[in-house]
Amino acid sequence: MADDPDLRFLGFSLWVDRPQFPDAADYWDGNWLVVRVRKEAQGACIKCDGPILMTADIKQFRDKLAKMLKTLDGTAALEPLEPELKITLKMQSGGQVQATIEITPDHFSQRHHFAVEADQSYLPALIASRDDILARFPVVNTEKEV
Repeated sequence: MADDPDLRFLGFSLWVDRPQFPDAADYWDGNWLVVRVRKEAQGACIKCDGPILMTADIKQFRDKLAKMLKTLDGTAALEPLEPELKITLKMQSGGQVQATIEITPDHFSQRHHFAVEADQSYLPALIASRDDILARFPVVNTEKEV
């Protein structure tokens, strides 16, 4: 993984490679992204890849992060339908942010949980990186089809 990630945060990196179904125009097929993720920490490097995120997941997370930055309160979570990745950021007192990152390449036999701390100064870059991803891969057909 020599190329620069689309998102980087305290040892977590995300690369968005392409839409899974580039010609799809419906919400459920048109928003899946093929991504690579990696979390590095002392003594650990966990990686997974594939169609595990939707553009709508990224937009919802971006909007929650923006609200959290504005109010310096609350929680923002990236909770995709697929179980390989989950990120939760929770604002603490004094502008500190508690983050948990759950990542696994095989959700049947592994579970990796990382707890990291930062402050609100990391949030603008996280929001901007999501804006960049959404500019390249906008949400397709925001009306959820049943």
